[in-house]
Amino acid sequence: VLTDLYICSNFFRINLKSIADVSSIDLKKDEQILKELANTYLRCPFKTYPAEELNKIPVPNASPKVKKVTGSGSVSEAAAILSAEGGPLLLEKQKGQTKDFTYAIAISKTAYPNGGDDGQEEPGQGHIEIVGAGPGDPELISIRGRRMLEKADLILYAGSLVPKELTSCAKKGATVRSSADMNLEEQFALMKEFYDKGKFVVRLHTGDPCIYGAIQEQMAFFDQYGMSYHITPGISSFQAAAAALRSQFTIPEKVQTIILTRGEGRTPMPEKEQLHKLAASQSTMCIFLSAGIAEQVQKELLEHYPPTTPVAACYKLTWKDERIYRGELKDLARIVKDNNLTLTTLLVVGDAIDNREGLSRLYAKEFKHLFR
Repeated sequence: VLTDLYICSNFFRINLKSIADVSSIDLKKDEQILKELANTYLRCPFKTYPAEELNKIPVPNASPKVKKVTGSGSVSEAAAILSAEGGPLLLEKQKGQTKDFTYAIAISKTAYPNGGDDGQEEPGQGHIEIVGAGPGDPELISIRGRRMLEKADLILYAGSLVPKELTSCAKKGATVRSSADMNLEEQFALMKEFYDKGKFVVRLHTGDPCIYGAIQEQMAFFDQYGMSYHITPGISSFQAAAAALRSQFTIPEKVQTIILTRGEGRTPMPEKEQLHKLAASQSTMCIFLSAGIAEQVQKELLEHYPPTTPVAACYKLTWKDERIYRGELKDLARIVKDNNLTLTTLLVVGDAIDNREGLSRLYAKEFKHLFR
């Protein structure tokens, strides 16, 4: 096996230290030579996969004989591609020098200079990275998110929700465009134009894209056209709210659940998720996109929360013009109205706000190992 690896490393100019892992089928998990190859000689993990998982991977050299014996049409090629997270094969299935084993080599997606760990499938192929910008402060975007912005050929950002300062790291010559005045069809057309030229596109969303980020329609479009895309998560405004309020949203023996939701405005809510039903748990509730219907929100929450429950209306969290207003639930609608709070307002409700009562069991005396 080592002889074959050294031959390949010389031919393909691979540094053996760059080998991320050795992988095979579960049937081989106790094979000593593979364990020694990985752990002793290459100093990397030894991974195994079940036949059912390997059998789902498209490979160029599937074998009915291998499938009959192992349950998978491929072991070496499928395991290599799976470990490479879908990366292409550098070397298709080869017979070893001793002829009693086969091996293949795949390159991780993260190896491509144009794709990085964003999921690009082929060198030179276009790619779209959906990036969570965080709540607003440019310093709260992730290191990875900023790196995606720095190498983007097109940055399409949600201009009404994302500060333009976040795009200041764009490389020279990059196209930076706000989507505030564009409909979905125009956004798709622009992204596909760059994608079809093999360019790297960043779609920059506020907070974390998975929370009210409107990315579902975009992913459906990307899937329809077989486009390469990946999501870089971001810090959500509910996390920024906890930090700004200096509050732990989960209090031992008091509240252990955080509900992220919205009031019922133009977008209907599923009946089982209506605010007055969610309020029955008296959890810490973070209510997005609902400042315009604060009176309705207050009415529904009062069905279960006491009128004196702490609330906070958080406007443009972490932005330069951030404003936070504290009060009690019975005054929530008035707080929002009197301060002209708008779309970028997060409403937080619950006894966890400013709570300093209760002791986490992690620091209780019976957990003495934490104090050693």
